[in-house]
Amino acid sequence: MNYYFCMSQKINKMNKFRRFTLVFVGFIFLVSCGVALKNKQLKTEANQAFTNNDYKAALASYEQIIESGKGVAGDIYNKAGISAWELGYTDKAINYLENAKKQKGTDALGYYTLAKAYKKVDNLSREIINLQLCVEAASTELMQDAKADLFDAYVRSENWNLADSLWNDLSPEFKKQLSFSEGYLKVKRNLNDIDEAQKVASEILQKDKKNIEALEFLAQYYYNKADKLYIKEMKAYRRNKTMKQYKRLTKALKQVNVDFKRARGYFETLYKLKPDKKYAKYLGNIYTRFENKQKASYWYKRSK
Repeated sequence: MNYYFCMSQKINKMNKFRRFTLVFVGFIFLVSCGVALKNKQLKTEANQAFTNNDYKAALASYEQIIESGKGVAGDIYNKAGISAWELGYTDKAINYLENAKKQKGTDALGYYTLAKAYKKVDNLSREIINLQLCVEAASTELMQDAKADLFDAYVRSENWNLADSLWNDLSPEFKKQLSFSEGYLKVKRNLNDIDEAQKVASEILQKDKKNIEALEFLAQYYYNKADKLYIKEMKAYRRNKTMKQYKRLTKALKQVNVDFKRARGYFETLYKLKPDKKYAKYLGNIYTRFENKQKASYWYKRSK
């Protein structure tokens, strides 16, 4: 009798536990469904706000989804990051956009935004990485801006060959801008493409007569050209002091003087704009070549 009674008690307890479990599971299911339904509504509202450039409302809704931990797909992190950037939350934008990348939910605008955010925090390497990803993924609408920014990043990072290879892909709109022309001049100077650099520098001065980058290149270009020819012809004449060699030296010195005068003009302009000691030293050297000791002394004093 006791045995059957005990068994009956155990069965009742098991049935109660099963009913409790079923109720609990049902409750969890309903809660989960409720969260999923709410998140679906939040996503609709967030995407609508995002489309309307209402980034404050969009971010608030996206963050509710993120905080719930349910249904947080990569595109939600992507748009949350873009919204955060538009609102000036740089660190938050980086965090969300990096999460989007982990889930492979980043689009071209997301990469572009992340690159801008890294530029703001002065992380050049990550800026370049995300601009490269943006160019790979970009639509026509965003492509030219991304390429222009990538060219600028290559110049700032002194990746001269990469910048040079990208230049021809830039639209004429960007190539005409002074800042990009200056960048291209730096590229050509560092790749020792002197003829192209001279051409670019001359074009820059037509737009901006006080452009330091172009003035400095042309000043050094004509100085080096004159100095190299002067040394070459003087050595040749000292080795072979014939009338023929003297005539050749005389002809060369005329060109030397023309180029030194050009260099002098550029260096004097540079010194007025920016009284740098190195410009003064060049001028001292030029007046030494002109055998003008007084002016050479004047400039050498300013170079110390």
